[in-house]
Amino acid sequence: MKATLFITSTVAAATIVTQVFAAEACLQRNRLQSWRAIDNSTMVMTDIEMNQYTVHMKGRCSNLSRPDARLVYRTWTSLDCLQSGDIIAVTAVGLGTVTCSVANVQAGAPGAPPA
Repeated sequence: MKATLFITSTVAAATIVTQVFAAEACLQRNRLQSWRAIDNSTMVMTDIEMNQYTVHMKGRCSNLSRPDARLVYRTWTSLDCLQSGDIIAVTAVGLGTVTCSVANVQAGAPGAPPA
């Protein structure tokens, strides 16, 4: 009886932990395929499996919505998940470089229904 209860409790705990981790958005740099700006503080990034992630920046990132904008990842390494506090420099021809900080990363495109 005690063994059955222990196994049932362990399986339930593992299921809950898996659901919590699955809800967290994890976009790894080595899986990034493309990005597009929504405005000067929001962008959508797409990974190689076509999963989309909404990335909100802290404050306004003035070069982000320019058509010639390029991203330079200062703190985001290949296997790390993009997360709050990561630094992304945004360059645009004739405007120089603006350093921006990630506020948060959410799974899905803006306005998409929750998974």
